[in-house]
Amino acid sequence: MIHPLLSIQARSQTFILKHFKYTPYGRRMAKLRNTHLGESCFIIGNGPSLTVEDLDTLHSKGIDTFAVNRIYQIFPKTDWRPTYFVSTDAVMLRDKLEEAEQIPAKIKFIPLQNKYYLGIKLKGAKYFFRNDLREKDQPDGFSLDCTEQVNMRGTVTIACMQLAMHLGYKHIYLLGIDHNFDKIITENGEIVIDPSVKNYFIEGYDDDVIKEVQHDLGNTTRAYYDVRRFIDKTDVRIYNATRKTKLEAFERVTFEEALEQIEARKAKMERLQDDVTSFAEKNAENRKAYDEATKRLAEYEKERERLFILE
Repeated sequence: MIHPLLSIQARSQTFILKHFKYTPYGRRMAKLRNTHLGESCFIIGNGPSLTVEDLDTLHSKGIDTFAVNRIYQIFPKTDWRPTYFVSTDAVMLRDKLEEAEQIPAKIKFIPLQNKYYLGIKLKGAKYFFRNDLREKDQPDGFSLDCTEQVNMRGTVTIACMQLAMHLGYKHIYLLGIDHNFDKIITENGEIVIDPSVKNYFIEGYDDDVIKEVQHDLGNTTRAYYDVRRFIDKTDVRIYNATRKTKLEAFERVTFEEALEQIEARKAKMERLQDDVTSFAEKNAENRKAYDEATKRLAEYEKERERLFILE
């Protein structure tokens, strides 16, 4: 027999998951909406093309980044640290919780189900509702509202895209998304093995679970194209700046071109801000002059009335 307290807890958790948007968890997600409206960011994958030099460049330029899963393994080689950390990998979070907690990200995002069903409590985390049911997806499987749900499409990268869009980023760049592994399942359901392919930026990245991991590239490739169809209907753009990649769903740019685009947008925004500031200052001066003229006119009218009375 289930203990009454456990039964109450289970019913409470089920209620919260069904009404996530209206819970404290959902309200916390709501507060993050559009906090970076119009800005640019990078989503960092853990592919073998990811380099310390590129991360150092992002660090020096202060560009916001999303990173995932076992990214902490590259920390000893760089001063770069992610702005946001995202993981939907319950096994990784369970086995490497201490390492995940030590990642000095501004915000860490993980599914609430991990906390409720697996007892994974990540300090300071923002929890989202993980949707694995395709029948509950929004159009093209991309969440229109992360206060309601984040759709799982076979790769944490797409979860990052949904969260980035929720935060208001309009130009999202991919780096280290090689989209290739030594053992994959193709779109035709075939298993292809190529021992010459390197999976991650470091050897031994996931040796503890490597036998459990299957990379269904057929599924994730279709999911990426779904995302592309969705964003083409919006003002958000996703670019693939990965140095060596097999992902063709998004517009390709080089890492250097990505940085140039970000710098150009930043300079344009600074000029616009300067123009707005200048306009406001001129308006303030004009307003001051108008107020002074109005004051003098009022004094003149008062004096004219006084003189009229004396006459």
